[in-house]
Amino acid sequence: MFKDIQKKLLLKYPLLWNTKFIPMITIGIIFQILFFGLGYIDGTIDFSGKIIIDIMAYCMLIGILAAVIILILWLVAYFKNNALKSFYSKSKYSLFFEWLQIFTICFLLATFFIPFKVGKQLHQKSYYSLEETTKRCKTISTADVFIDGSFGSTEIDSLASGLIDSSGNKILRNNVYDVATSAAESAEEAIINMEYVDEAIQETIYKDYIIFNNRMYDEYSLLNRNVFEFSVISREQDSLNKIQINNWLVTKNEIEVKKLMTDYLNIIREHNLATNLDLNKWFEIMYSAPEFTEYLRIQPYLKENEADRYNSYHYRTERPADFNQNNYSKYYVQQDVLKDKYDTVSDAHTDIFVEIELLLGFLYGVLGLSLLIFSFRVTSGKSWLIAIVVVGIINLITGIITAIFSEGILYPYQILATIIGIIIYFFLIYFSNKSLKLSRIALNIALWSFTLIIPIIYFLIIEMFKPNYYVNDYYQQLESPVHDWLREHQVQMMCANFILSVVILFLVSKVIRNWKGIAED
Repeated sequence: MFKDIQKKLLLKYPLLWNTKFIPMITIGIIFQILFFGLGYIDGTIDFSGKIIIDIMAYCMLIGILAAVIILILWLVAYFKNNALKSFYSKSKYSLFFEWLQIFTICFLLATFFIPFKVGKQLHQKSYYSLEETTKRCKTISTADVFIDGSFGSTEIDSLASGLIDSSGNKILRNNVYDVATSAAESAEEAIINMEYVDEAIQETIYKDYIIFNNRMYDEYSLLNRNVFEFSVISREQDSLNKIQINNWLVTKNEIEVKKLMTDYLNIIREHNLATNLDLNKWFEIMYSAPEFTEYLRIQPYLKENEADRYNSYHYRTERPADFNQNNYSKYYVQQDVLKDKYDTVSDAHTDIFVEIELLLGFLYGVLGLSLLIFSFRVTSGKSWLIAIVVVGIINLITGIITAIFSEGILYPYQILATIIGIIIYFFLIYFSNKSLKLSRIALNIALWSFTLIIPIIYFLIIEMFKPNYYVNDYYQQLESPVHDWLREHQVQMMCANFILSVVILFLVSKVIRNWKGIAED
């Protein structure tokens, strides 16, 4: 079938025949569908925690190897016939469409990770609807208060921390800075003094109690335990859920507490997770009104398997240093597995399928690869290899000059000047109709590097408006609106640069076509 298609393309659309576009597009689409399926398999979640499917690393290695082999075979077939070397007549913008086909083929072969990631996330997302996921995550999150939730920070004891003077007034950080800087003899010494001040002020002491509803509770009371955070639940809602739990406790609303525990245990049983708790025993060992400090600590992992404790979320939560970590009771529940699996489902609902930064990375990588292939196509293998050597020599020389002057910012200035100089050199030869041989190397380097001009200029402008920490007073807030705006819009710049690069290639393709008509000598 492919042979018949290729014959028809040779007669009617020789450019598509030459690039082997139709068979390569077919292979590329199959490649993408295959990795979508592999990603979907990798997205399987075993809520019991017994089976862990993780084939991503193997799939990526196989994908890279397969893509490289397919690319090499395609290039061998593609470079067999070169209409430019045979002086085959070409339309005005045929070179641009040839590059576009090269780019498309490379994109389909190089971006197999994207459908893999989309397939994996879709499968993880399909287990429960957003509404059901949010409901279950709320139950698991709030139940952590009665299992092994982390403790919240208490307020700073200003008097004990030395942040209040003898008259009862707060010591202001800037006032201390004024004294420290006035005693310094240089900007560098002032900065060192400020660092000492910061260290001293950070040595604070926290209160050993919290206040809730105008009543004092111990810092290790259940009222100071945090709920676990899931991405489907906002931080504001987490705070409200915590307040709701505390209200149930202080108002002795045993019905709601037992309902929460019942819903949680139902999820545990649904996923066949291990626990030696039942509702009555759980409520008995945790509910200790009115102070809520007399309770047993429940192990958030399977007790029989001590290895699980190192994977438990318990060891990722922060606790006060003087709170005994080892006084767990005989009771346990696989809360770590439950949080891990539902955290995955939660993230699948809230994460975007493809981050713009990841997509831009692939686009620029494919753009670079396609330009390497395209430049080899329109020039020659000899000039292409010489251009690679020249690029290496240029980088070596600029690196040495930068090292000699010990100015890191000097490197991008040199590279920018070199790129612009090479582009000007190529067009001087083009407009003067000089020998074609003199400009092949320049064209190769220009095609590889012209996309860097805008990012380099953008970076240099950012550095130009960067606040000078040694000129300004250390304790003053340093602001540079231009610098901050440029840093916040780097993604937009890279998007605009990519679009502009394609437009430039469209215009330059006509120039390259005419350039091929210049005499060899």
